[in-house]
Amino acid sequence: MATKFSLWFNICVWLAVSLCVCFASSQRHRSVNGTSRIRRETCVDGTYDYEKRSCCKCPVGQQVTQHCTNQSDTKCEICESGTYNSVPNDLKTCQPCTSCAQANANLEVEEECTPGRNAKCRCKKDHFCTTESCTICHPCKKCGIGGVKEACTTNSDTVCNENGGAIAGIIILVLFIAGAIVGIIWITRSKQKKEDEKSKETLIHLLPDVNIDPHLPDIARELGWRDARNLALRTGINAATIDTYEMEYRNDAEERTLQLLLKWVEKEGKQASKKLIENLVDMKQKKKAEQIRDILLKRSSPSNNPASNC
Repeated sequence: MATKFSLWFNICVWLAVSLCVCFASSQRHRSVNGTSRIRRETCVDGTYDYEKRSCCKCPVGQQVTQHCTNQSDTKCEICESGTYNSVPNDLKTCQPCTSCAQANANLEVEEECTPGRNAKCRCKKDHFCTTESCTICHPCKKCGIGGVKEACTTNSDTVCNENGGAIAGIIILVLFIAGAIVGIIWITRSKQKKEDEKSKETLIHLLPDVNIDPHLPDIARELGWRDARNLALRTGINAATIDTYEMEYRNDAEERTLQLLLKWVEKEGKQASKKLIENLVDMKQKKKAEQIRDILLKRSSPSNNPASNC
């Protein structure tokens, strides 16, 4: 009985040891396979073949300085200033950055060059380029008086209006200028009219109601034939009557002026002095209006009135 028990015990021990050895071997194999997978997984940017070895590629913005001795020990360094690598690589050099400062290319920097990205150029202001990869930009077209139909963009030239557009532009410009001139004239005339009204009020404000007849010789000398004639025409005396005085007193301008004024005073009546001042201001003869006003004031003052000295 003891012999059988010993035999079964030895068999069980042998089976247990065998199972442990198999399990340990399985775990060791799994560990080796696991390490391989980890090593492969460390090449996040992919691998390349070098002398029958699979090496990890250098990441974006770097270059190879020494190829691997095993898979994961490739040595890399960052690209120097002015160079770049934009993809994972097995290169021992970086690419030179594109220059946007080429002579007569009309380019400027849109994005600076970095170790992982090339510089990006764009056209300068008022320049365009029709190709996607642009190496030279052209000046935008300048439109004439017809104006711009479509503005210049970075990838298309200016489109100008045709001759019809130019004519329309000229018409619009002329109308604008004409409107501006009319507006200025209207404003000027309105302002002048207000000034004339103010001048008339100022000149006749202190002017007394006087008999203008005794002052007509002095007024005729101050007024002159041309302004007397214009005054007469302006206030309704016909040209035939005026011509009669001109023919009758052909050689005496002062006398025909006086006679025409007498006719005019007869027509205007008691308000002749004030109407004379008002009409002269309207005729743009403000200076003569002031001088005649002074004649009337001086001649009608108490010191010059004989009745006041009695």
